[in-house]
Amino acid sequence: MSAASAHLKAKEGIAPDFRHVRTWIFDLDHTLYRMEPATMREVEERICRFVQRHLGLPRDEAYAIQKKYLREYGITLAGMMKHHGVDPDAYHAEINDIEALALAPDASLRRGLERLPGTRFVFTNNCGRFAREVTTRLGLDDLFEDMLDIRALDFVPKPDAAAYRVMLARASCPPEQIALFDDRACNLPPAHVLGMTTVWLHHGIATPEERACIHHETDDLPEFLNAIRVH
Repeated sequence: MSAASAHLKAKEGIAPDFRHVRTWIFDLDHTLYRMEPATMREVEERICRFVQRHLGLPRDEAYAIQKKYLREYGITLAGMMKHHGVDPDAYHAEINDIEALALAPDASLRRGLERLPGTRFVFTNNCGRFAREVTTRLGLDDLFEDMLDIRALDFVPKPDAAAYRVMLARASCPPEQIALFDDRACNLPPAHVLGMTTVWLHHGIATPEERACIHHETDDLPEFLNAIRVH
């Protein structure tokens, strides 16, 4: 369901029902904020340059390894740490450029988040320092109970089941009362299996198996949050 559809149904009195949710889990990148395609390409190039320089490889070979680790581990960093001893802080310092995102306070997103009953968490494969910088620039830093970043996950990223176990322990909430919002469709099946409500932020494609695990979908998070039924 798109945000526009959610908004239309809200007008008709049949907005998506989230009254059962007491814990709201949000991915960071491409979820709480969106990148322009050019900015996404710049991030990808920074990752590729890091791999290229660290391993001393031509660009094409570095790019192939970058994508291989992304497929196998969920994030390139996990493969670089496991096989090449990369320092995660050095990696994040190089690939994350907060200024390039040109973020500004998002009043509509803030209103949508404020109306959600219960607690809110950020659940990201990125680093916590960057996540806090993002939420601060968006004007949302006071709305989240905690930041579950890749370090808190012991560098085992989504969609590994271990990441969700950490999240559940931190949330201290039955999975049936949790909603998970994520742009990567592959991160939703583990949440679905546990009994969470899943929301996909359109980004890329979803396989038929992944689509079977998506309860709601949207291309506009602020509009969606302001439309759903929470009381």
